[in-house]
Amino acid sequence: MSIQIPTRTFLENKKLNKIEQNKASKDGLLVGDEIEEFARIGWEEVDETDLQLRLKWYGMFWRPKTPGKFMLRLRVPNGVLSNQQLRVVASIVERYGENGSCDITTRQNLQLRGVLLDDLPDILKRLKSVGLSSIQSGFDNPRNVTGNPLAGIDPNEIVDTRPFTTELQDFLTNHCEGNPEYSNLPRKWNTAVAGAKDNFLLHNDIVFHPVKRDGVMGFGVWIGGILSSQMNAYALPMNAWVKQDEICKMTDCVIRLWRDNGERDKRPKGRFRMYLDQLGVETFRNKVEELFGPLAEDPGSVFNDTPRSHYGIHPQNNPGEFFAGLHVNVGRLTANDLHDLATASLEYGSGEVRLTEDQNVIIVGLSTDNLDAFQADSLLQRFPLQPGAIAAGTVSCTGNTYCSFGLTNTKDQAIAAANQLDAELELPEELKIHWTGCPNTCGQAFMGAIGLTGTKAKNSKGEMGEGYTLSIGGSQGENPQIGEVQQKAIPAEDIQNVLRQVLIEQFGAKPRA
Repeated sequence: MSIQIPTRTFLENKKLNKIEQNKASKDGLLVGDEIEEFARIGWEEVDETDLQLRLKWYGMFWRPKTPGKFMLRLRVPNGVLSNQQLRVVASIVERYGENGSCDITTRQNLQLRGVLLDDLPDILKRLKSVGLSSIQSGFDNPRNVTGNPLAGIDPNEIVDTRPFTTELQDFLTNHCEGNPEYSNLPRKWNTAVAGAKDNFLLHNDIVFHPVKRDGVMGFGVWIGGILSSQMNAYALPMNAWVKQDEICKMTDCVIRLWRDNGERDKRPKGRFRMYLDQLGVETFRNKVEELFGPLAEDPGSVFNDTPRSHYGIHPQNNPGEFFAGLHVNVGRLTANDLHDLATASLEYGSGEVRLTEDQNVIIVGLSTDNLDAFQADSLLQRFPLQPGAIAAGTVSCTGNTYCSFGLTNTKDQAIAAANQLDAELELPEELKIHWTGCPNTCGQAFMGAIGLTGTKAKNSKGEMGEGYTLSIGGSQGENPQIGEVQQKAIPAEDIQNVLRQVLIEQFGAKPRA
């Protein structure tokens, strides 16, 4: 059944930039009925705006660097994947041979590379058959809903986030059929639910943090987290508490105010945090209350623990069961990797894996009887339980290998740096080093203790080429901080030397004997 798009009264009498004009003239969800035709005629014959803009509403991203080979972004609420889902994703990736790959993103979901438009109708059907979707996973839509990667098995859990992340996804996407209420937002929207005190999610537009009020477990509401080319800031407390069955109502009220009133002319100023700062938190809270009804005050939800490392084998909340945190180098997986992870999850665990925002994998439900065999499996040579301290904390966006915004080859340079520096240096503990290829900061550079943001810089030959801006001091947990820029225009050829110096002088690294 075709999606009915409501009248966009909130766009009336507003100055719209070209992108907003294209969104207003034809909603991105409407290309869903045309995907079969697009596949039949081939990408060369598809309307340019449909091809490069509106297909993103179905997770399909045109990549100028690889014309005709698309990126397909999936929705994986809370980062939970069954072995059957992994198999289907693997089978899609392996269609494309050397052109196919899969990346774990910093939103606990997956992006598939090398996808052909001809295959999209079949791919969407196959994904749906195992409960996966790509709907509204890109551009000005509500992105993947994130939560505690250890939901339901966490000994430190306050609430199991899985029911809430699923409920929010179903609400925001109309059970993955497409929700026109949220298909024309001023910019992207990020939603998260914390389940433990160390689930640091304050980089999201709205965060629900579990806390009791008068003996009843509900959620404190935090709003306005942003990582962007214009501004980097963590979410602020709205001083509002909601019951567990009110999270969708609250999300709707917050989004609706921004959707109807946010900036649609100057695109960099369209993010929710800009609108929030324009009003002020107190004024915005009053406007939310007009829609929501009287708001209870937050009794004091806090993010007061440093995020745990998931690496290694750890006990779950059920006696005799364990989870294993594996390191996936900058989140890159092949079809074989996906198949092998699915096999391991079934052979040793409960048949389920979890994705983390640090681009790693957790296999859950390991029994005491299986631990020795699991630890002897050759899979752990590819995905170690205890990576080097630098590799362990390395996070990277796609970079310019595929992304047209990328100014640097982040993934390859991050891998090379981690390998070299782990061989040379000893660090007291794992350190978060975030690489992002452009100021859009998909790699969340300003959250890292060390952040590297792609730019242009002159190399030793005096030629303009790849470079980085260095930021230091990003932290998560108690008294969280956004990193501060320390050095600009570092040539990519010098980045390992600069990192080595910073690690020794500021983070206690010592040369190996």
